[in-house]
Amino acid sequence: MERLRLDHVDGMRAVAALVVFLNHAYFQTWCYFYDRFPPAPFAFLSHWLAIGHLAVSVFIVISGFCLYLPLTRSEGVLRGGAMPFLRRRARRILPPYFAALALSLVLIATIIGEQTGSPWDASARVRGIDIASHVLLLQNVFGTGRINYAFWSIALEWQIYFLFPLIAVLLVRIGPLATVLASLALGYSFTLSSVPRLDHANFHYLGLFALGMAAARICYMGSPEAVRRFPWPAVTAAHLLTATALVFYWDWRTAIAHWPMLDLIVGFGTAALLITAARSPAGLVTRAFSFPPLVSVGRFSYSLYLIHAPLLQVLWLYALKPLGIGDAAIYVALVLGGLPLILAASYAFFRAFEEPFMGRASGGRKQDR
Repeated sequence: MERLRLDHVDGMRAVAALVVFLNHAYFQTWCYFYDRFPPAPFAFLSHWLAIGHLAVSVFIVISGFCLYLPLTRSEGVLRGGAMPFLRRRARRILPPYFAALALSLVLIATIIGEQTGSPWDASARVRGIDIASHVLLLQNVFGTGRINYAFWSIALEWQIYFLFPLIAVLLVRIGPLATVLASLALGYSFTLSSVPRLDHANFHYLGLFALGMAAARICYMGSPEAVRRFPWPAVTAAHLLTATALVFYWDWRTAIAHWPMLDLIVGFGTAALLITAARSPAGLVTRAFSFPPLVSVGRFSYSLYLIHAPLLQVLWLYALKPLGIGDAAIYVALVLGGLPLILAASYAFFRAFEEPFMGRASGGRKQDR
């Protein structure tokens, strides 16, 4: 079978991963939990906290899109059934995850376990239940933010995988619209509930994942003429611009309070963006996201996501804080100097702990994350 390879999807992953990095570098510099805000001209960056979270929504939609791509060649049928699919996903994402978990714990035990007044402080407070929840991939429910504050979304995506076969069946039997609406209703019923722990576990991402799956079905199994006629670029722009405008209109606390709504807007915008790129393979959107440096970063963006947070703490604590420079200078240094170093470390991590499992998990197809 021909290997699935959509360079522009890797480019989209890279952009999302870099936004997360910029957000966490900003968070590392000006810790919101202590009400520290940057001086001009950096004050406008206070919105990064909300925008960085929304990049995870992009990742989730892309994940659903890519995992459904092989099914578009089999009339939407998950060949082999649920268990082989889950085994492939486990081989693909768990080895690098557990390697990053071990790395985070080792760094906490040795050089970044002290309380320093940075956002990493919460991650460094490790209890037995936190280790257990991370091993069982339940850290979006228990021990959220401990060990590595970026890990919550890995648990969430792993949990969503167990519903992937059901969503795939529903897409065939009741269609994309009904499937997406049902998935959104189920996921948001938890997020908008008052059930402790479940209300902050971000289960509403289930609907965004289904959106990505539906987008792949529309792109490659729907009517080509209908896909071409519908104004997908306008839908993309309307949703992403609306989310951006709301984030910059609200203060960061208000934006955080409205994350579920913003996630939904960004989810629809991302799905429409994926369809826009698919309908015009030679179009501006596809070519822009296929920019070779972006594609290269996108291929190890999972590793970048997994290990960037503890490495930011190491750089901040040992390389920049001792210099006694201002916060603005620290942020610039983290972006201009820290990013290349963390990209290099992430690529090395990718080669050691992620790449060896990619072909084995996907039958030779490396588009699946």
